[in-house]
Amino acid sequence: MKPFVSIVILLFTLCACQKATLQNSKGVLERGVPDEISYDVNLTQFKDTEFEYTIQAKKIERFHDRRLMHGYSVTLTTYDKNGKINSTIKADTTIVDDARNLVFANGNTKMTSPNGTLATSRLTWDRGVDEITAPEKVTLTRDGSVLRGDNLRTNSKLSLVLMDNISAEGIINQKDIDW
Repeated sequence: MKPFVSIVILLFTLCACQKATLQNSKGVLERGVPDEISYDVNLTQFKDTEFEYTIQAKKIERFHDRRLMHGYSVTLTTYDKNGKINSTIKADTTIVDDARNLVFANGNTKMTSPNGTLATSRLTWDRGVDEITAPEKVTLTRDGSVLRGDNLRTNSKLSLVLMDNISAEGIINQKDIDW
């Protein structure tokens, strides 16, 4: 019986899993792989009981651990405290970074508010301080007048606009120009 037990132990030792076979050769998922993908999305974000914004997109990719949402063919509509539309941003792609409270809009970006319309190739909106920046060429249209420039800074209502290298078309009152 002893030789039989010795043979079984020897076979078990030879056939046992080795360290290399226990290790996972696949590794962890890349950070570029979303946790969730949705198509034809209508998403509403609330702050307490009030609308904060809505997003309509053809496709949304969510990354839960980083609190990121990538959207494609997006319309983002923001609301004021009375539930009225504050502004609308349309873009080819957007990234909503809830961890840093930022929105990045890229490609054919157009922002509309009661104070005018802004067109650019990309913009960044810091929702925490309500500051919108567009580092490239911009076109701002207000009451039939057109302003073109670079490096725009404004808010989500387009109420105060700062930009560099300005050119204008239309009628501008002297009191509206801050020299």
